[in-house]
Amino acid sequence: MVDADKVYAVLTGDLVKSSRLTAEQSRKAMDRIRQLAQEFNDLFPDASVGQVDTFRHDSWQWLLADPSLGLRAALFIRAGLRSLSDNKTMFDTRIAIGTGPIETISKQRISDSRGLAFTFSGKTLDAMKDMRLAYADGERADAEKNSLSAGVVPLLDCIVTSWTVTESRAVYGALKGLTQEQTAENWPGAGNSEKRPTRQAVQKALQRAHWQVVEVVLEWVENRKKSNL
Repeated sequence: MVDADKVYAVLTGDLVKSSRLTAEQSRKAMDRIRQLAQEFNDLFPDASVGQVDTFRHDSWQWLLADPSLGLRAALFIRAGLRSLSDNKTMFDTRIAIGTGPIETISKQRISDSRGLAFTFSGKTLDAMKDMRLAYADGERADAEKNSLSAGVVPLLDCIVTSWTVTESRAVYGALKGLTQEQTAENWPGAGNSEKRPTRQAVQKALQRAHWQVVEVVLEWVENRKKSNL
């Protein structure tokens, strides 16, 4: 039985420029998104409802029980997915976050669920043009909602989209709660063709990625959302 008064967050996404990816690259990206959703749920136990649902070769949907974590989850997916990139291929995904109540939940396949959060998320993704991150709040229609959807989230989108692979990897580590030393030790690709960066290199990458500002914004959004639940 679904609580009609409870608010959820739905993340709907698709791979950027998927037509340019090989079948193997698409599979690798979608596997990575499933892995990242599990990692996020490990960091925030019970954050996910069911499993992230992937369909076709480039689309996915994820239901979160805590709507305050929607924006952090989106950045976690984008930073983690972009960490797979190299000088030949850049992996990224568009993400539309929709918040609101849910009517039915299908844990076997999240995309078969129904409710305002799913409607807002899906419609927002369809309406996105050049943006890769968008937000739609089905519960609020005031200045705070507009400040998120029309101000905060577009600015974050510009920052995230400008991240290099190195900056994405550094932020991915920070989002996992790793120290700069731990991020360097767990650097994606290290041990193969790439060398592990120094702690100082990770620090500089975080500075270039404006991580301190991004972290403050995430915490502000989460606190505001929690106070309104």
